[in-house]
Amino acid sequence: MKKALSKLFQLRQALDACEKDIELDHLSEVERAVFAFITSNVNVTITSLTKHPYFAKYSLSTIKRAVLALQNDGFIKSQRSEIDGREMHLTHSI
Repeated sequence: MKKALSKLFQLRQALDACEKDIELDHLSEVERAVFAFITSNVNVTITSLTKHPYFAKYSLSTIKRAVLALQNDGFIKSQRSEIDGREMHLTHSI
């Protein structure tokens, strides 16, 4: 157990260093998670975020606030889907 916890901390340190390198360290935990999800997936919507098991621990309003904060900071943008005009796809701006 101690070895696993030590490894967990090493991973946290590595993640922290990576986030500092790409200047994400000032974002909240949920904002960093939302940004990472958007940059690693295509056709992301707020609905797809809320349906992913990782984000089950966050409320819809928390996810919406994170998306809005990322948009306001210029990290992400939203575009209307060409297939379904009701959907707004989230993509990274960086």
